Amino acid sequence: MSSFRLPPVVATTPWSAGINLAGALAVTYGLWRGAPHFAPWVVAAVIAGLIAWAARILLATRWGARTGDVGDLSPASPPGGRNGGRVLGAALLAVMVLVGALTAIPTQGLGVALLVVAVLVVTSDPASTPLVWGAVVLAGVLGIAAGTVLALVGLAGSGEVNVLGLLAVIVGLVLAVVAGFGRRAQRVLLAERERASAEALRAQAAAHRIAIARDLHDVLAHSLGGLVVQLDAVEALLDAGDTERAAARVAAARGLAVKGLGEAREAVRALREPEPATGSDTADPVAPSAVEARIRTLIAPERGVGLDVAGVAHPVSGALAEALIRAVQEGLSNARKHAPGAAVLVGLVWHPDRVECTIENPVPATPAQDRGLAATGGGFGLRGVRERFAVLGGTVQAGVEPGASKGQDAADRFVLRVEAPA
Repeated sequence: MSSFRLPPVVATTPWSAGINLAGALAVTYGLWRGAPHFAPWVVAAVIAGLIAWAARILLATRWGARTGDVGDLSPASPPGGRNGGRVLGAALLAVMVLVGALTAIPTQGLGVALLVVAVLVVTSDPASTPLVWGAVVLAGVLGIAAGTVLALVGLAGSGEVNVLGLLAVIVGLVLAVVAGFGRRAQRVLLAERERASAEALRAQAAAHRIAIARDLHDVLAHSLGGLVVQLDAVEALLDAGDTERAAARVAAARGLAVKGLGEAREAVRALREPEPATGSDTADPVAPSAVEARIRTLIAPERGVGLDVAGVAHPVSGALAEALIRAVQEGLSNARKHAPGAAVLVGLVWHPDRVECTIENPVPATPAQDRGLAATGGGFGLRGVRERFAVLGGTVQAGVEPGASKGQDAADRFVLRVEAPA
């Protein structure tokens, strides 16, 4: 049943409406000049077709569906609502097709303008099904044949038919069909481009939300994990009666919370910028000393965390610098959760064409599943690290590797290894 669904009336531009109006006026002038030579019914039919043409111009101008959205009418619905607009538009086109086809030969080609315009409208509309535009073209052909017969029997004027005029009318119909399908293809292409653009915007918005969530996860996981460690130490010091050191730990915890809040705000602010600002750390290369300084700032509040730097350092992009920092944060957070109190080694290796960073800690003999911190998280941190380095063309490996860490006695170690071209 969907094949019989009437297409909506597509909105017309002021330029197109002006051309249609000029054409209608030209046909009106030709009718006025040739009326004495036409049969009365021919004149009346052309007048009815002109009225239908003018009415359809008004309908398309005021209530037509917007270009690129041919499935919906504009908010200002035509009389009778959406379905009423479809029926009215189809009725006006039907009048134009029948009048134009029947009077094309009797008016010596004058009426074919109505037929050509109607066929152009139908064949150029992407919402018109083959059944609809096929019926219109067939009606046009049959109408031309009927008008030719009426002219031959003397019911439409002189009783003579100009063969060249008949051929010109048929050629005009064929050209209208070809031009209509060409315009239809352009409209379909425009609609596809608009849909692709809308999909790209939706994908960009989704990626933006994911990036915000990823950054906030990294910042909060690191900050809150550090707070848990500090508060555990405060609790132990208070039980031992060492209030002075406990107060220092509380001050350190407060500083960590303030710093984490600032980083969270900075992450949201940076992600809300539509384009990297000129001179920002995202647009300009980041010095290796700045990368190392940020890593040292991260590990400074931690106990038993060391940094080992090797290779000849060189500047990296802002995106890679941020990805390295987030990887270190995730590695430290995992170590706090699953190996609390164990020594952690952060390795930063500067290769000529890439940068490699490892965060490793001994695997405890007894898993720390009974601690509240170990139960937090859902694997989103490592997923975020992989997403960051995938964008940069890098790789991420995380898992247990045999062999002791540097300076440790454990048999195995958990290693988070990331690297990317630089």
